[in-house]
Amino acid sequence: MTELVSATTLLKDALGTSPPLVYWNKAQIATACFNHYKMLGAFVEEGDVDGAVKWAINKVFEDLGDAAARGTEVHTAAEKYALGLLPDIDPAVEPYVEQYRRFLTDFEPQFLMAEAPVYNLTYRYAGTLDGIAVIDGKTVVVDIKTTKHGPNARDKRGKLKTRPPFPEVALQLTLYRRAELVGLLADRKEIQYRRYYVFDADAHTEPMPETEGGVCVVISPEDYLVVPVDTGERVWKACRHVIQVAKFQTETAKTVFGPAIAPTAKEAA
Repeated sequence: MTELVSATTLLKDALGTSPPLVYWNKAQIATACFNHYKMLGAFVEEGDVDGAVKWAINKVFEDLGDAAARGTEVHTAAEKYALGLLPDIDPAVEPYVEQYRRFLTDFEPQFLMAEAPVYNLTYRYAGTLDGIAVIDGKTVVVDIKTTKHGPNARDKRGKLKTRPPFPEVALQLTLYRRAELVGLLADRKEIQYRRYYVFDADAHTEPMPETEGGVCVVISPEDYLVVPVDTGERVWKACRHVIQVAKFQTETAKTVFGPAIAPTAKEAA
């Protein structure tokens, strides 16, 4: 058995949290404190700084959990459609799934695989790609991103809200496209908030199919976008640098310092 780091964990190790998500996290904490100022006031009256911080952070994790659940529901529906099945759809995500069905009707993609675990043993990473499909005459790796913001969503200052895709998806899709093997079922585990795939050499795998590029399908409750993504040599070169940076952050950085040096004792005159 071989443990291979998840591609998404690898990107997070190297790049950290993207600026839009950092801003979103801060905004969520500030909004929670504003909307629940009485609850926050109770912590202030008690002088419980740690309790206030824990409450605010947990509120953000609740909202992140809601977004993750939405994405999971949409991905599950997309996988079943790719397999020719009809999914059971939660009413909360029906608008997203309706937009995905529009994509299927408009583009008629031919899926070669969906939700497939892929492995690169040379660079020691793995992941689960959303799909490989023929879209607009090209065989591409596909990633699906969801957003609750429609095309005209604006913030309180009147500026259009940011929506996917973000540049990191080019790295993610390129890592998937450069995988060496594809399997049937993924054995995954979490170790200290980092995801790993367990590669079993005795399990059935096949060579990764040849693809011609990448596509990000962005789904909101109001629209969908099909965005070509550069997964060529220049991005693959960047991926290899990202792999080295991630290794520095998680391994090398722990060994770069030696013991502190004491001053040399001076002899008395």
